[in-house]
Amino acid sequence: MKRSKRVACVQATAIVALSIAGAGVANADDEAVVNTNPAASREAPADLSSLKPVVNVLAPPDTSGIVPETSAGPYTPGVNTPSGIVSNAQTRAYGDFGIPYTTGRVQDGNQSAAGTTSANYLSTTYPYRAIGKLTFSAGYCSASLIRRSVIVTAAHCIQNFGSGSTIFTNWQFRPGHYGASGATSAQLAPYGTWNWAALVRPSTWANGTDTGSGAARNNDIAVIAIRKNTANQFIGDLTGYLSYGWNNYSFISSPKTGNLQTAAVTTFGYPTLLDGGAIMQRTDGPTYTTTVSGASQLWQGSNLTSGASGGPWIVNFRPRDAALSGGAVVGNSSNLAIVGVTSWGSSDPNANKDNYASQFRQNTQYPNATYGIYGSGNIASLLNTLCASAAPEGGTFASQGYCN
Repeated sequence: MKRSKRVACVQATAIVALSIAGAGVANADDEAVVNTNPAASREAPADLSSLKPVVNVLAPPDTSGIVPETSAGPYTPGVNTPSGIVSNAQTRAYGDFGIPYTTGRVQDGNQSAAGTTSANYLSTTYPYRAIGKLTFSAGYCSASLIRRSVIVTAAHCIQNFGSGSTIFTNWQFRPGHYGASGATSAQLAPYGTWNWAALVRPSTWANGTDTGSGAARNNDIAVIAIRKNTANQFIGDLTGYLSYGWNNYSFISSPKTGNLQTAAVTTFGYPTLLDGGAIMQRTDGPTYTTTVSGASQLWQGSNLTSGASGGPWIVNFRPRDAALSGGAVVGNSSNLAIVGVTSWGSSDPNANKDNYASQFRQNTQYPNATYGIYGSGNIASLLNTLCASAAPEGGTFASQGYCN
């Protein structure tokens, strides 16, 4: 039954019919509220400390039988942009393979790439500043701190697969790097340039026997100890460092995720096709566990191309924790943790675009469930080997504090 049209004025506020030009016939019952009181803009602001949250008094519906939709629906998608309405847009926001994601600069202040006055502020705050650019003889990759003075990156940023004892040289790490045109030396290396002290990559990567095929391998992972600076400081004492997880940490399978092992993952790096690799980029989206030619992989929609290799895949990423109240809890498996690093993906941002990571986990090459304080599987074994190695000051990297 059609309702009668209502027009009312309340406190000099008029309700008028809503019309949408060029969009067909509007619902005749829709209404717009227009403030006709010119004095309203001069009223004193409300006392925010006295405001209470509004609660929906309607009873929640029964969701026990809810299942994900498998169809996009009968209507054509569209988007309203400054240049007009675009219908049925197929953009690189998800590509044709169908895993949605978003990508953006880790940048603050002036949002033009050349606006370097304060644009690097965000990348110098924690936890972003624990991520940076890793340069070496063959070019550059991305990397992140997972111990006081240990970074993790991809094994292919150490050497080509199967190249034996032939490795690249001269690794240097710049945490929080921001290199847009006009950047100052302080923005290029806000915490200095740090040299490597030692590294460990999987022997199966070096000898070319690691499980997998092509670029998909179980253990495209490496760890590097970073030397102290001239002031005898550890890098992590200046930037902080990140946690890491293994064996599907924070992944969940339920009917709500199509019974797939899924996690919300944020990835970081310096892809060369985005801002020329000069600015740290961030991608957010669902990530799935999968197996490619026997290699345990993490799979995410992404347009982080070459240069993002070795960048961290992080579950539960957030810069700050909220203060909880009213009985709220943070939930299960809620720690911010790196669970893999970018290994491979399409280099064409306009083709089907997805990225893969060698997962931090137990596998054929690293079956052990414990390496003491370092955890399980490949990441723990690499750290255990590195930290037990001889440090420049004498003793081991662990005894000298690098691996705290």
